[in-house]
Amino acid sequence: MKVLLYSHVFHPSTGGVETVSRTLAEGLAQRGIDFKLLTSTPAGDDRTDFGYEVIRTPDSQAVRQLVEWADVVLFNGASLALQPALTISRKPFVWVHVGYQVSCIDGLGWVDGEPAPRTPWASVAFHARRSGPVRAGIGGLKLLLRRLVARHFVDRHVAITQWMDEAQPLARQVQIYNPFPVDRFRGAAPVSAAPYDFVYLGRMVSEKGVDTLIEAFARVVREAHVKPRLLLIGDGDRMAQMRQLARTLGVEGQVNFAGRQGGQALVDWVGQGAVGIVPSAWEEPMGGVAIELMAAGRGLIVSQRGGLAECAGDAGLLFPNGDAQALAGCMLRILAEPQLRHTLGQRALQRAEHFAPGRFVDQYIELLRTVAKSA
Repeated sequence: MKVLLYSHVFHPSTGGVETVSRTLAEGLAQRGIDFKLLTSTPAGDDRTDFGYEVIRTPDSQAVRQLVEWADVVLFNGASLALQPALTISRKPFVWVHVGYQVSCIDGLGWVDGEPAPRTPWASVAFHARRSGPVRAGIGGLKLLLRRLVARHFVDRHVAITQWMDEAQPLARQVQIYNPFPVDRFRGAAPVSAAPYDFVYLGRMVSEKGVDTLIEAFARVVREAHVKPRLLLIGDGDRMAQMRQLARTLGVEGQVNFAGRQGGQALVDWVGQGAVGIVPSAWEEPMGGVAIELMAAGRGLIVSQRGGLAECAGDAGLLFPNGDAQALAGCMLRILAEPQLRHTLGQRALQRAEHFAPGRFVDQYIELLRTVAKSA
């Protein structure tokens, strides 16, 4: 079986899609699958040797040759990028739904810091009001095309969580969790040695709810009988705003902005926080950072709508998305019940075993073989 794995974004770009694509590619290589990875991300100055073939920004002729070479094409995302070549070759292909690309124009249900509709007609109307009828019309046509391809041409759809399976139900759909490289986080320092009560890991962007977290933390500082500390790991276009928010609320002395980290330094920083908080305001399709924090033995507090609650299971406390008061209540409970952080941490380690990436790579291989044989 020859597999063409398409990932619109890939290393040296960073993010959830890039991480999952790399983990999946490494799993395919380890199992001896004949595959090539195709991406629209240029290498730049990066010269990483992946141990497998990575083809970047090919022209249309090269794309046709790659599609002809493959027995099956796996898209990490619902993308039309290779559709002309696929239509001509009639090769089978699989879409992995990492967002809401067949439900709304923006594919997120979140635009410029605010929720956006996740149904087609409501999405078109929303974008028409926001950007004008011409742009909304173009976006609507692309959405219609994605929906037509999804309904009539995609051989299998993959929902990355049960949440996505229900939020975006499609014919010929199976559910396979995203494979994340969680093993490295098992080396994090024990919870008992953590100098920070709470840790956030992720991008500093509007949909991640960092503002909700800082507002909740300010409430905790006012109400707690101890002096709590918060660690924020990550960077993004709202970093300056989040620093200013912490200053405005008078908690800058108890909040540490560690910035973007990687490699062993990231694991070491995660080990400095006792309980992980993933406060996403939008409805995360999955939320790999929750799995990484659980692998580090960190119990969780996560927003309840989206895939985060599904991932956290009994290792997390839940609060309504965007509700700073409810989040503060969860944080105060953690501080008032010292045993709870230990209990959640033990459950987190057990829960993380369920998300060992190898099992999901094997599920993908089985699916791809089935699709290739049935073509």
